[in-house]
Amino acid sequence: MFRLILSIIIGWILGRERKVHDKDGGSRTMALVCMSACLVSIISLDLHPSYNFDLMRLMQGTIQGIGFIGMGLIFKQKGQVEGLTTASLLFSVVILGFCIGLGYFLYSILGSFLIYLLLESKYWNEKVK
Repeated sequence: MFRLILSIIIGWILGRERKVHDKDGGSRTMALVCMSACLVSIISLDLHPSYNFDLMRLMQGTIQGIGFIGMGLIFKQKGQVEGLTTASLLFSVVILGFCIGLGYFLYSILGSFLIYLLLESKYWNEKVK
């Protein structure tokens, strides 16, 4: 239960940053993606001893699926590419969800903090100019 709640909190915080700056992929989306990836990794760990399969296949399928969704977010408008950061964040949130589900809490919290700093750094640079 702790892993699922932590994944929801981390996804929500990162998604909230996108919403505050009026970008796609808000807090509910990122929380759902992070929690789902966490759940996939928990299921992978639980099923691995019982069934003869490679636990990485569930994770691989999740990454491919989120890549498909991310591809739909990226588009070109007036000569500029839009949605690339949100698609990258979706991918990052999936990886964070995997880390939480596998029990790598320190990596996931540190990674979340660094991702948040990277997202916010764009707006720090704009304030300096």
